[in-house]
Order: sequence, then structure tokens, then C-alpha cells
Amino acid sequence: MKSIYILISLGLMTMLHGCALHEPEITANDADFPYRLEFDETEGGDIADAEDFGIEIKFADYLGDLPTGAIELSFVLQGEGDFANVSVDEVRYVYEEDDCEFEREITVSGNTLILPVDPDLGTVPEEFEVVIAFNLPADEATDGGFTFQITGISGAEGVLFNTADTFEYALLGHAAAGAWELEFSTEAEFLAFQETFGPLSADLAELRFTDITGSVEVEFDFAEVKFEIELVETEEVEVCEDGEVAVETENLMVEIEAEYDLDDEDFAIEFEGDYFNEDAEELGFIAEARYSIHEVTGQLVLEFTKIIGEDNYEEGDELFVGSLTLTLTED
Repeated sequence: MKSIYILISLGLMTMLHGCALHEPEITANDADFPYRLEFDETEGGDIADAEDFGIEIKFADYLGDLPTGAIELSFVLQGEGDFANVSVDEVRYVYEEDDCEFEREITVSGNTLILPVDPDLGTVPEEFEVVIAFNLPADEATDGGFTFQITGISGAEGVLFNTADTFEYALLGHAAAGAWELEFSTEAEFLAFQETFGPLSADLAELRFTDITGSVEVEFDFAEVKFEIELVETEEVEVCEDGEVAVETENLMVEIEAEYDLDDEDFAIEFEGDYFNEDAEELGFIAEARYSIHEVTGQLVLEFTKIIGEDNYEEGDELFVGSLTLTLTED
């Protein structure tokens, strides 16, 4: 087999070399490389009682400095159902100086926003946020969504908006959506959790029961889920916003993150993420679980049945096989 592989490789190299002889020679010109604005994500969502939503827009990878002239973006915002009255509440960006953040607003007039040249940067900001207010007729939405589309761009030369020029928002309608809290009341509960998820986090695997407060925050957003295990150990964090400095004491956290795919008909969830093995290699993992909502308490019940890794997918080699049931209370 090895000789066949070598022959095929040599054949491909010959073909590529032959093609290269007939290809025109192209020299990259940095001055002609366009600046590309794009949505950080082209789709998103939130739980039913959210009041607004921020859409991140940023420059993709670029060469040299950002434009030194203002950029005008025209947009169309359309909502339907409970989101029929959505509007742009504000557009803002953050300027950082000496470890301090300064929030600055961007002018919006009708269906146009003007990305300014920041007086301190000397260029337009690298990223900004468009905040959409829902103006819901009731406390919670039950249906509908909205789209935010960039329809035109002008001003500084050589600036384009990527072809995926529409952002789509939809409600997180599944039962697991939102923020939840898990409490460990006994050491046995924590050790069962640690045995299941320890292979995905060396930090978690090293913890003792006395190292944690017993509280775990679990949040399902539009595409990802995050487990945050709160530690007893704290740290002082200096926060500076708009020139005002404050020192806050925060508990340290151990985090596990994954993307998830939820099947509301079969009440099944599949989690997919990355972890580091004992040799510090980054590998992928898949975790399988079932879920239900308690009819009386409204608690979310997750039952994990299997976790496999890239190098641990054969039967008998799984990172975890069994049953771990977690009962989460809405936060």
C-alpha cells in the first residue's frame, strides 16, 4: 500500500507542477486587499423573557490599519409575530485604554448607522454591537423572530460586507433553554459528577469536595451549553469602566463548554466539544443525554448515559458509560 501511496503522490505533484507552468503569475498587493465587515454570528436566539439582543459586527482579518474615514451602513430590520415592533435601541462599541473600557455610542438615523473614526484610535472601531429592543406586547414572547439585514455600505474605500449579510433571530423554544442551577448537597453527588466529567477537565478531576461551594451554573444558549463549577477560592478583580475603577471579589470557576443538538421529540441531547487528554493533546468528545421537565417543580432533569472521545470511542474504552442524573432548578 505504501508504494501505491507514493506513486499517487508523485503523480499529483507532476500534475500540479504541469498546471503551474500555465497559470499566470499573481503578486498580492496589500493596498488592494479589501476590508470586510461581517456578523460575528449569522443567527442567534434567546429565552422568551429577554428584553433585547445584541448583534456583533466586526472586521474580518485584515492587513495594515483600519480605515480612517467614516463608514455608512444602511440596514433593514423586520420582525414578525411577537417581534413585529422590534427597533434598534442603540449601537455602541468599546474603546480600551490603560486596562480601562470606555463605551461609546454610534449615531443611528432612520435605517442608517454611521461608523465613526474614533478620536483616540484614529480609525474606525474594529467591532461594534447593534442592540435590538423587542418592545414586546407582553412579558414573554411565544412566537416569531426578526431579521437584521445590511443592504448597503459607503464611505471609506475598499470596505465590503460579507455576502452573509442577514442576521436571523429566533426564540429558544425548547424546554432546556435558559439558565439553571445545580446544587451538590453531599460529597457523593459531587464525586459522581466528577467521575463522569473529570476526563473532560483536568481542573475538575483534581478538585476535592471542600474546594467547591456546591453550586454549578448551567446555561443553554442558542447553540452552546456551559457548566460553571463555583470554587470556594476567590480573587480580586479590578474593573475599570468609563474611567471609574472598582475592585470586585469573585469566586473562581471551572468551566466545561460544548455545542449541543437537541431533539424535542425524543427528549435527547447530544453534546459535542473539545478536551485535553493526559498527554495534553486536544481531542473532541461527544456526550449523550436524555432530558425531561418535572411536571410539578419545573426542574430540568438531565440523564447522561455515555461520553466518548476521539481516542475512546470503541465499546469498553468510553470515557463514561452508565447513568448520571442531574436535577437543575431554573435560575
